[in-house]
Amino acid sequence: MVLLMVSAVAWAEEGDGPVSGILDRFNAPGQSHTTFIPKGNRAFGISGGYRSFSAEGEKNGDGFSILSLLNIGNGSLKIYNVSPSFSYFLADDLSLGVRLEYSGYSVDTNLKLDFRDILNISSEDDPSSGEALNVQISGRHMVRNAWGGSLALRKYLSFFGSKTFAVFGEGRLYGDYGTVVSCPIDKEGVYKESKTRTTHAISAGLKLAGGLCVKLRDNSALTISIPLVGATFQYTKQYKQNTGNTAHMSTFNISRDMDYYAIQVGYIRYIEPKKRK
Repeated sequence: MVLLMVSAVAWAEEGDGPVSGILDRFNAPGQSHTTFIPKGNRAFGISGGYRSFSAEGEKNGDGFSILSLLNIGNGSLKIYNVSPSFSYFLADDLSLGVRLEYSGYSVDTNLKLDFRDILNISSEDDPSSGEALNVQISGRHMVRNAWGGSLALRKYLSFFGSKTFAVFGEGRLYGDYGTVVSCPIDKEGVYKESKTRTTHAISAGLKLAGGLCVKLRDNSALTISIPLVGATFQYTKQYKQNTGNTAHMSTFNISRDMDYYAIQVGYIRYIEPKKRK
């Protein structure tokens, strides 16, 4: 896939085929191709992201609702990631780099069936209805941490001949190791750590992303990277503490990434090559 990307870029830059006509639209009419970052530059950077979401009930404070009639639970989700990187520009606007990556999330869920809204019964009017009509199905706390690295090929395109703004496409060959620790949550919101489950996973694959780059005055830039699609192979092994049960599983999938949940904002510092005397 990465070789195909490189071939497509080279074909476009030679001016042959329909691809070059599409890329030329990013340059100002009547002007030659604009180089956004010249060959030989090195770049050091860091990017990261953080998202936090929560859901609460509309009437009885018990979570998601279906047609405002049946509450089915509440929960919270936190996603975080950080990636330092180094890259070298093999050609004008084409860089090859290495990224170190850490990512994780924490999830608390409380799935339940609450029939009080359907029956139009308020917990204030009939406190005893809470236990009978608000039935907990599952409550779980999960935390995932993953460490890995990737080889990234990125192509910049000046935005309508601008020296300040550019769009880019990126392909990443990556691998990582992660753990997921989870345990049930009782009705009072207390973690049942005696029933903890731990899952270990090794993943490898290809991810495609796109984004926007804005140059700053001091030979640096800000970037926004948006994941598009990925192909991943993953091997997992699960341990269930206190029972001795284990499980193994291998999966392969091609799918969209976590959409805007995985957007990264980054800062890059460019170092120009030394001029020969």
